[in-house]
Amino acid sequence: MWNQAAAGGEASVNGPAQQRLVDQIKAEMRTGAAVPPKPPLFKPAPAKPEPSSDPLDHRIVEELECIRRHLDLLGSALANDLVLVRRYTIQLQSLDLVNQLLGHLGAVIGAEDKMLAVERVSLPELKARLKRRPLT
Repeated sequence: MWNQAAAGGEASVNGPAQQRLVDQIKAEMRTGAAVPPKPPLFKPAPAKPEPSSDPLDHRIVEELECIRRHLDLLGSALANDLVLVRRYTIQLQSLDLVNQLLGHLGAVIGAEDKMLAVERVSLPELKARLKRRPLT
């Protein structure tokens, strides 16, 4: 099945199509031929919006970040108590969710293009609420 190729000195296959495909790919790689790129596994993230030009937006974002840090410290302190963790697991997870919500809202408030910032929100429920039609 295998025989030595006279010109290249490489083994070649007179058998299955899969092996011929592998041999062809290897030969292309050795010669430097362009290999088509694999499609990405994930869709690319939406473009990052420019920061808001409103100074009040930046102050609100700073306050939200301060609240997030306080919640993070509180959650860390509570998570170090095993009894509390076992008793209040769901509530501790809620603290983490609130922390994430504040982070996303801060990113939206701090952006010049708010709708572009909404597209970057990774929490589906929050994104849906932010994109819903007005009630009036």
